[in-house]
Amino acid sequence: MALVPVDIWTISLTAPRPAILTSDELACAARFHFLQDREHWTAAHTALRVILARYLKTLPLDLVFTNGPHGKPALSGHQLEFNLSHSRGWAMVAVCPTTPVGIDLEAIREKVDIAKLLARTGETNLPAGQQALFQRWTEREARTKAAGSPLLQQPDASILAVPITAPQGFAASVALVGATPQPNYCGSV
Repeated sequence: MALVPVDIWTISLTAPRPAILTSDELACAARFHFLQDREHWTAAHTALRVILARYLKTLPLDLVFTNGPHGKPALSGHQLEFNLSHSRGWAMVAVCPTTPVGIDLEAIREKVDIAKLLARTGETNLPAGQQALFQRWTEREARTKAAGSPLLQQPDASILAVPITAPQGFAASVALVGATPQPNYCGSV
């Protein structure tokens, strides 16, 4: 399969930043029970708006999001493909001009039986070690997100995932439909 460039953005969710969100998004953030979850969600979605606005040369609040049947976000009126994942104090955004993309970021947690979760999704031939298991999880979730399908549905073989550089203590992957991702690290916002 052809190599297709994918821009990868890594965002610290603990750095203070003003919220650039719609009233609906602010209401969504307000529903989080814990303050830290609310702050991280707000920072991740603000960064997503800022990043996508750069690509489209528009104002962040001019972007209108829609969701597919299983929650995959898209931009109304634009072909730009993107995906967002966040975990603990970090987020990652993947942007690809035309190819459906998925990204997943997970904090590696020793007390999580990730092998059992992978088995529930139908994954077989599991690797040994928590780091490798979490890496496999991010590959599966990135593929699922690229397809815009439910997690328990096996992604099509034409959706390829590759590991990407993540913050220390995390695992991350990016996937494309019908192409091999070629990560291009863009920094942060």
